[in-house]
Amino acid sequence: MLFAIQDLQFTLGSLLLEGYPAFGARCACAGLLLAAGLLLRRWLQKWLFPHLARLPLPSHAVGILVGSFARPAAQFAALTGLYLALASLPWAAAAARPFLLKLYRVAVILLLSWGLYGASELTGLLLAGAREEVRTNKTLRSVLVKVYKVVVIVLGGLMAAQELGLPVTGILTSAGLVGLTLSLAAQDTASNLFAGMMILVERPFQIGDWVVIGSVEGSVEDITFRSTKVRALDNSLYILTNSDVCAATINNGTQRTKRLYRFTLGVEYGATRAQLEKLTADLRAMLAASPHTYEDSVVVEVSGFGASSIDLLVSAYVRTPDANTFYRMRNDLNLDLMDIVRADGLDFAFPSTSVYIKDGAAETKK
Repeated sequence: MLFAIQDLQFTLGSLLLEGYPAFGARCACAGLLLAAGLLLRRWLQKWLFPHLARLPLPSHAVGILVGSFARPAAQFAALTGLYLALASLPWAAAAARPFLLKLYRVAVILLLSWGLYGASELTGLLLAGAREEVRTNKTLRSVLVKVYKVVVIVLGGLMAAQELGLPVTGILTSAGLVGLTLSLAAQDTASNLFAGMMILVERPFQIGDWVVIGSVEGSVEDITFRSTKVRALDNSLYILTNSDVCAATINNGTQRTKRLYRFTLGVEYGATRAQLEKLTADLRAMLAASPHTYEDSVVVEVSGFGASSIDLLVSAYVRTPDANTFYRMRNDLNLDLMDIVRADGLDFAFPSTSVYIKDGAAETKK
């Protein structure tokens, strides 16, 4: 028997009802409570929260919370009306009302988790004080949102389980043991994931950059939480684990604003001092006047005496960071340099060996 109708009373001021009239009055009150909850839900959905959304709120975080709790708050009003309606009925079972209260509290926890789950944009506020490249990192923001949602789901589930009387402590202990076992078995994976997070936060390079990572040189094609893919000059694809990337020295060629044009020019030892002075002056003038180079970076000096040549250091910064453009500029500069060397009556030295034979009569022993 669900309801106790016999010996039932309903009192409202001086009005006293018993039996079936009292049961009818209880049902009418339950209907009114349910209707009030539904009307309150409609008012929250149609007026209050839309009105709050148009008001100048104190902060962006408040706006996010108002938007995320609009639907959960409306459902909470209807849920509260339903709970009060059911609790006002004359249940015969003594455990009915405590059971209804427990279900109500679990539902409130789930609604609260629903609202917090929808407020995942709060994670973007964590990056408000970071650099612009960090704030605009879509991958990092996506990771933070996913972590936030998982935490909300786990905490909401644990609170609901505790309310239902489940052994939450035992569940946490078992989860801790399982997590410890998995972490020991997947140390490399965890290390790569953490390194991937650091790469996304610090951004030493991004997709499309030309990098040198250890002994690997090429263009970055993809960055995941576990690995980084680099396309080398020979079109082979290197897949580097993020832990190795973080441990290596990273040279990001894309972030430089200019490239260095430098080499050692060897001329023949037959060159005179006057010829060398004229050659260095002509080379300086050519490099300084070139549209490819920075004039104040030009260096042309006699740097030493090699085994087969007099060595000249030729150095200048070229006005491009792009590799292909640099190759074209370097080609033009090398051809101009060759013309100047020939025009000054000199030639390039090449490795050679000189053999000296000493004349002398051989002594004969008697």
